Amino acid sequence: MKKLFVLLACAFGFASCGVQLIPESVNTINRASLADLNLDREDYEVLNTLTAEATVVNRDISKKKREISDINGEFSVKWKKMMKGPFSRKAPIWICKDFQGVLRTGALFDLPYETADHANAYDMARRLALYRLINQAQQEGADAIVEPAYTIGVEQTGRRQIVYKATVTAKIIKLKTDR
Repeated sequence: MKKLFVLLACAFGFASCGVQLIPESVNTINRASLADLNLDREDYEVLNTLTAEATVVNRDISKKKREISDINGEFSVKWKKMMKGPFSRKAPIWICKDFQGVLRTGALFDLPYETADHANAYDMARRLALYRLINQAQQEGADAIVEPAYTIGVEQTGRRQIVYKATVTAKIIKLKTDR
């Protein structure tokens, strides 16, 4: 009974602390390796090679506050740093305090999405570029993307501002189903 009371107290405590959830749109697509396709060349068609980009700005407002935003104004997330998390004594925890827009992220079907770190501008830029690539692939009628390659550039543009520019390139394929 005592454990139940402590658990309920923690749940009510977290619910009242003002933590916000970020509205998020997620696109997924299958990823294929040409070696692993186990198909003959006549079983699929390479449609195109696509490239997508995303640029995200990380502004450290103070030692305990950070803002991550897309340069096109699609989203902006403000974070507050908790020095010690309730379940972790080692690593600080970043908590979303405010947001604008919708965070758009892409994920590959065979990779676990739970590894996303939304308080990390590098990860946000990479996933936004992948989201845009997946949209392009779906518009062209692709069944999968083949071996996507990422390039991420980092540039410090101010004392407390870092810009992450992510580019993802991949070939898209369509399976031939008329056999």
